[in-house]
Order: sequence, then C-alpha cells, then structure tokens
Amino acid sequence: MTKRFDALRSPITAEHLARCAEVYIRQSCIGQVRRHGESTDLQYQLVEQVVAWGWPRDRIHVVDTDLGLSGASADGREGFHYLLTQVALGLVGLIVSLDTCLR
Repeated sequence: MTKRFDALRSPITAEHLARCAEVYIRQSCIGQVRRHGESTDLQYQLVEQVVAWGWPRDRIHVVDTDLGLSGASADGREGFHYLLTQVALGLVGLIVSLDTCLR
C-alpha cells in the first residue's frame, strides 16, 4: 500500500512537513467496526504512507474518536471537530482519510 515518495515531483513542501499530519479514521456504525476489522486496519496503515511522504512519526496524529459514528452530521463527532480546530489554527500540513462508499 505504501507508495514510494518522490520529492522532486511531490506537491508536499517543507511548509507542509513543518506541520502535523492527521490520519482520520472513521466507520459509520459500531456494527461496521465489529464486522469489518480489515477496513479499520487498512485505515490505521495510512500512517505508514504518511511516514513514506516524509513526516516523522511524532508529528503524525491518529484521530479515531469517531469510529462507529455516522458522517451524516458533525454532531457528536469529536474527532471531526478536533480536525476543524487544528486546520483553523494553521497547525495541519496534511489530512489523510480513507473513504469507501459501498451502497
């Protein structure tokens, strides 16, 4: 899953790398979390991709407080609100999330 980082062709700049990277992990309901653990695992593996893009592990934050919560509304989604705050404060260089829609 991890793709090789090519600094010469990357849109990622030193300014991005100076800020934190956020890996946002979410599934819509607790049943999905229980039945589809491989999806959760795949989302956690996004950290390795972020490392490959140049972020040190100590500046990568995993935001998984919204596991089992629907994305239909921002109400009650603590992790989503955290991300909004971090972005508004200018502290985020990258947000990574895996979105799958199987309907």
